[in-house]
Amino acid sequence: MQGFLDRTLPILGKEGIDALSTPLIAFAGLGGVGGGAFLNLVRCGVKRFRLSENGIFDPPDMNRQAAAFASTMDKPKIEVYEQLAREINPDVELELFPEGTLASNLERFLDGCDVYVGVIDVEKGADVKAMTPELLKRFNIPLFTAGALGFGALLVAHHPKGMMPDEFWGLLKEKSDGGGLFPSLISDRFEPTVAKRIDLCAKETGKIATTSIGGAVSGAFLAAEVLAYLLQGTELVNRDIIFAPKFATIDLLRATMEVVDITADSDRS
Repeated sequence: MQGFLDRTLPILGKEGIDALSTPLIAFAGLGGVGGGAFLNLVRCGVKRFRLSENGIFDPPDMNRQAAAFASTMDKPKIEVYEQLAREINPDVELELFPEGTLASNLERFLDGCDVYVGVIDVEKGADVKAMTPELLKRFNIPLFTAGALGFGALLVAHHPKGMMPDEFWGLLKEKSDGGGLFPSLISDRFEPTVAKRIDLCAKETGKIATTSIGGAVSGAFLAAEVLAYLLQGTELVNRDIIFAPKFATIDLLRATMEVVDITADSDRS
């Protein structure tokens, strides 16, 4: 057992470590959420990954991205994260897609994987996102994703036999009020002033305002739910995984966490 897992082994046990060593996780996006989630999974003992990212580190990444430092500016994100992962665990197995996630490579990217972590920017990859549900069903792969919102995070996951993203977001908007950046069933669970300022920034600049705390908690929240999925059947997981039509939010500024079922009569759970 490698030394970097010495303090994890007493919690996960050999059964848990073994359960994390064989699944293949496909990661689309190594930005503010994806990069942190990836490193968290590596540090917990997940060993096999496919990584897709075509971005370059630049100064606006410095406020939230796990590998954004002066020394990594202008470097390809996928190369930086590859190096970091190998420094944590030299035995990590990585297959790299430096061209990013494209309609032309999505099937190859997902085929044979056990989990798909999709953290492509909201405004990017419409064609890839349109193709994804059919491939999730064909390959029987769950999709996990998360987003940073102020000082908190939104987590949404999709089981291959369950509610797909278009249906989820359509129903969520149908049950929400207002026309902000996020449907009210989501934004109402975050500090109101923060949510309003994020909306205003998006309208004025076209950019989504973020914080380091939001990025960090999103990456941790996402990694934890992927781990829970992988550890099903062990003594550590005694609950259902949060799949759509449910979603989960954390707001550390308000010190709240909620799991919401959008098909329930009441939106509070």
